[in-house]
This record gives sequence, structure tokens and C-alpha cells, in this order.
Amino acid sequence: MIRRMHLALAASWVLLGGTTALSLTAQVSLEATGSLSADTVGQGDVFELYIEVRVPSGSAVYFPDTVPSAFGLESFRTVDWKSEAFGDGGMLRLIYPLIAFQVGLVPVPGLDVFVGPATGIEGPSFHTGSVIGEWSGVTSDSGLEALERVPVARQAVWIASPIHPDDISAGLEPRVPSDVLGANWDWPSLILIVSLSIVFLIAITPLVMKMLTDQGGQEELLDASLGLDPALARWQAALDELDQILSLGLHLNGDMEEFYGRSSRAVRTYVEALDAAWGPSFTSSELMVQLRRGINGSAVNLYGSMDMAEVVKFGRLRPDADAAERDWRVLRNWVKESRTMKP
Repeated sequence: MIRRMHLALAASWVLLGGTTALSLTAQVSLEATGSLSADTVGQGDVFELYIEVRVPSGSAVYFPDTVPSAFGLESFRTVDWKSEAFGDGGMLRLIYPLIAFQVGLVPVPGLDVFVGPATGIEGPSFHTGSVIGEWSGVTSDSGLEALERVPVARQAVWIASPIHPDDISAGLEPRVPSDVLGANWDWPSLILIVSLSIVFLIAITPLVMKMLTDQGGQEELLDASLGLDPALARWQAALDELDQILSLGLHLNGDMEEFYGRSSRAVRTYVEALDAAWGPSFTSSELMVQLRRGINGSAVNLYGSMDMAEVVKFGRLRPDADAAERDWRVLRNWVKESRTMKP
């Protein structure tokens, strides 16, 4: 009986020792350590936070893209990672580039890495069937239930000021004017720069003058290159604009005000270019009177169509589509025939 009790007690110690060993193994397999690329960096310099995680085979690892922002410190880029085989699993190394702006001892926030089973998880794979999971997968409570949290402790880095202590003790003062303009300049280099600048200005002056001279006649040069004189170009432009207005189909959609407005403006623009005295200060009716006096042989129907356009634009009259197209055709025919009209 006593022998059986000894055997039972020994067996219980063996089981307890095995359970402890398994727990320690699980803890070691999920150990994470953090370190910095340097203990001291200059203000505004980029340094890196390294995190190493021992990952069992067949695991999914979740980690944030950036380190949480802190006062005077933030992530410079998103995380990068590397891995290598380690025992029956892998060693995952996370690299977080950071940049600090606060001078003195600056804390680097800690973060959490989560590890869970890789079953059904898609992502970049590394050693022994492990994968990198999406960080969004740990945001839900249901996702956290199957994951084990591996915390990474907070670090600290000393950020050195770019101003040397000797400069502070000597007193910071602006440079004397002679350091900016004075004898400290490299005079041969200065003479060379000034000489080259003068040569450059002399070389480009004729080109600039020619560009300024030609700018006013740019439209005439373009018309000449196309074989058109300015008057012919304006005439063709008016016809093209009227054709485009008809192609929009405004009158077919019931937008009579826009259809008549655009058509009459195209004719007015063309007429105003025929004579400088026929400027935009005239109403359409006054312009038609001036046009009747200035050009013999003008189509009488033009005045009726232009008057109709005024009534439609400023009144409630809305002709049907056929009537609107007839008025448009009167305007276009007048513009087309105006090349043969004599003042």
C-alpha cells in the first residue's frame, strides 16, 4: 500500500513537471524583445526600433504598421519585417523607422504583437508554415479570443540638440555682415558667376524681345500659317460655333433660353468684329439698326430672328423645336452670306 502511494506521488510530480515544462516552452516560444538602433541620435535623425518575436510553427502573427505617436516622436515609415528559421519555428524581426523632434530623453512607446493559429489565414508566409496576418483581424473582440498577446516594453532614446554646448556657453549671435557680403567671399568664383550671368542675359535678350514682339500678332501668325486672313478666320469661327450649338440639341431638350442665347451671342461676337464702332454697348436691337445702316443687302429675316432671341431670353415665350431651328438657320445663313455683302 505504501509502495503504491509512493508510485502515485512520483507520477504526480512527473505530470506536474511536464506541465511546467510545456508552459515554459510556450512562454519562450512567444517571447518578444525590443531594442533601438542607437541610444543617442541627433534631433530630426531617423533611427529604428527592432522587435524580435519567436514564433512557433503554423502561427499567424499580427502587428501594427506604425508605432503609436508620442510627444516629440512619430513613425517615419511603415514597418518592415524579416524572418529566419529558429528551432521548430521562426524568428520574426520587425523594423520600425522613427524620427524624433524633442531634445532630451524621449520615450519610445511599447506595442503589442498577437500570435494565433494560421489556419484559414491568408498573408505573406515565412518559416514552418507561419503567416503575417492583417492587423485589422485583431480589432474585433471575436478575433482576440483565439490570439495570445505578446507585449513589447517601452524604450527610451536620448535626442541630442544640433546646437553644440560650446556655442550655447559662448552665446548665440548672428553672423557679422562680412560673412555674408564682404572679404570672406571667394572673389574669383563671384566674378565668374557674375560674368556668366551677364553673358546669359545678353544671349537671351534678343529672344525675349522677339517673343514680346510676336505675342501681339500670334493669332495673325496662326491664321497665316493656316492660309487664312483674320476676317476669314472670324467668319469660319462663327459658322463653326453655330454648328456646335445646333449639335448640342438644346432646343430639342426644351432649353430654349440657352439655345437662343448662345446663337445670338455667336452672331453678336461676329458682328462686333466687323466694325470697332459696333461694340457690346449696343443692345441687339440697336446693333441691328447699326447693321442695317452699315451693310447693304443684309437679310431682313436676321432682325426678326435676333428680336425673337431677345424675347426668349428676357421673356416667357418658348417656341417649339422646329421654330427655334428655323431661327437658328436664319442666323447661320446670314453669317454665311455676309462674306459677299458690301458695306
